[in-house]
Amino acid sequence: MKLAKILAATLFFSVFCISLPSRAEDKPFPIAVISGQDVLLKCDQGVQVAKDLDAKFGDRKKQLAKDEQELLQLKKDADASNGSASKVKAFQTKRDKFIADSQKFQIELRQAEAAAFKPVLDKINGLLKDYAKEKGLKGIQERTGYVFIDPSIDITNEIIKRMNQK
Repeated sequence: MKLAKILAATLFFSVFCISLPSRAEDKPFPIAVISGQDVLLKCDQGVQVAKDLDAKFGDRKKQLAKDEQELLQLKKDADASNGSASKVKAFQTKRDKFIADSQKFQIELRQAEAAAFKPVLDKINGLLKDYAKEKGLKGIQERTGYVFIDPSIDITNEIIKRMNQK
């Protein structure tokens, strides 16, 4: 008896759900997708900011890469010396300095990137709002994380083009 009621309720619910028009049939929900990173780094203004940051921080990046290679060599020397106290101490000192320098550099670089790219991001956001209004879009979603996206809703290249016009 109880099973019959459950089956009847399930059947009723299934028929009810099937008879409902879907949201897509009622009214389309216009959205678009974008690669924000591509827009940021491929528009003319973003390319220039990246070049400026590379000019400002490029030498320090190279120095850190050189320091890392020296650190690796010190590690090899310390390992080859069967634990020589002086070589191990030299490695540890250089390692600690490298870690501190790397962390300081990363913080400074991130702060500089945030400050330098902020006007570009503000311009992109304003452009996206205008574009959404113009095209009647209800949303613009970052395209990462999707397994498949219909290319017709990807507006990345259009936004890059518009960024370069302004």
